[in-house]
Amino acid sequence: MIHIDKSRCTACGACVRDCVVHVLTKGEDGFPVFHKEDEPFCLNCQHCLAVCARGAVTCNDVGFADTLDIEQLPDGRAEAALVRQRRSIRHWRDAPIPDDVWTRLIDALAWMPTGCNDHRLHFTLVRDREKMDWYRREVLKTLQAIIRTRLPKFFFPKFRRYMDEVMRGDDVVFRNAPCMVVASTPKNAPCREADPWIALSYFDLLAQANGLGTCWSGFAVRAFKWMRRIRHALNLPRGYEVGAVLLFGIPDVAYARVPHPRPMSVDVQ
Repeated sequence: MIHIDKSRCTACGACVRDCVVHVLTKGEDGFPVFHKEDEPFCLNCQHCLAVCARGAVTCNDVGFADTLDIEQLPDGRAEAALVRQRRSIRHWRDAPIPDDVWTRLIDALAWMPTGCNDHRLHFTLVRDREKMDWYRREVLKTLQAIIRTRLPKFFFPKFRRYMDEVMRGDDVVFRNAPCMVVASTPKNAPCREADPWIALSYFDLLAQANGLGTCWSGFAVRAFKWMRRIRHALNLPRGYEVGAVLLFGIPDVAYARVPHPRPMSVDVQ
């Protein structure tokens, strides 16, 4: 439900122009109008609230007093450096992440973008070392049992190196990371495949900017999908499925320079 405070509104039309689903229209008196029958179409994106310089809009009980001030963003050079210098980390210090960093990471999850502004994403953050070790043991035990059947080497010969590492007891799934964040989404979400990866990509860069290292784990996603025991340990809401997994912690490696990757194929039209 969108409410317009006419004592503040200047009828500038900014909220009407920025409403992507057109549930706000310009009334005969020039002020924005929200029709009750259009409420199911509202995405609750709060663009109308954010664009109003006068604080005249309340969107689903969120008003001017609940908003944050616009702050100075990092410049383009700093952002480009962050993207270039981000590395996948697989060596970690045995040290806890500071509480203030945890707070910033968790608070930022509310602002992660999703398709159709569907804010039903669920995040599971594992910071307890014993719990991480439990996931490691359970997955390793299951994988070793599967590999002993010799079927994986027949059907997945390209993964033979990983199978050998698993049989040696190496943690090829969680990479000995001290923490992880698992993004899950409802099976009926409109963008259920993309939303978890989008959200954790933002988390990834924020973690790097706060001095942490990260590593994506597609193997962990598969493990959670295939192994009911460890999936149940995540205590996901009913009807949710794991979409993406990001490992993180304080890195125990420092890189001296930025490598030069092979250029991607780019077509500017």
